[in-house]
Amino acid sequence: MIEIIILACVAFVQNMAFTWVSRSRNSGDPTYHRKAAYCSNGIWFLTNILIWKQVWTAIETGSWLHLVAAGAAYCIATSEGSVFMMKRLLKSEKGKQRVGAR
Repeated sequence: MIEIIILACVAFVQNMAFTWVSRSRNSGDPTYHRKAAYCSNGIWFLTNILIWKQVWTAIETGSWLHLVAAGAAYCIATSEGSVFMMKRLLKSEKGKQRVGAR
């Protein structure tokens, strides 16, 4: 169960970073986007390792219910991470970092 909680926490941060990189891509600040891209890609890599660990554990043990729980935790955490980050960025983006800035 602790592994699913860790996956959920990392997935939350993963989608925070993904939302940040998506918004930064549409800004007018390449340096801002670079920071967001490194963060997003790094956490994506870690999240995928954790997901594959859950899949492998389910295959080895036949515990498909564990895999369903991990999938549900991932979906909820990533969705909420994205919404949380969007709210935060809407309040903090200024100047060239705003979406649509040129």
